[in-house]
Amino acid sequence: MRERLTILNSFVHDVATGTWISSLLFMRLAHAETRGAPWAGVPRELVRQLEAQFMAITWTSLAVVVATGLVRALTFRAYGWTGDVARDRIRMLKLKHALLGATFLAGTLYQVLLLRT
Repeated sequence: MRERLTILNSFVHDVATGTWISSLLFMRLAHAETRGAPWAGVPRELVRQLEAQFMAITWTSLAVVVATGLVRALTFRAYGWTGDVARDRIRMLKLKHALLGATFLAGTLYQVLLLRT
């Protein structure tokens, strides 16, 4: 049962990460549209409403990424890695999370900046 919950948590973590990134990209496009020429036939007010809804999705996804990431960090040994595989896997996970952490911080900063403009 624990293994299934760990896999489910990892799945939710990955889906939330994808949702956060895609929502943030949409926010970027919507933000640019409301500041420039309107989309063909789409009222600016509709774009602004979508922008507000996606901001909520973006913050929710970000919270899920953090929460499931914490669970993931606490349960990473549940996969049963041992020896060289464990050492190499952990090294790669650290590198991956360092790169993603920088992206995460930059994206979160951008998300906050979108609220201010």
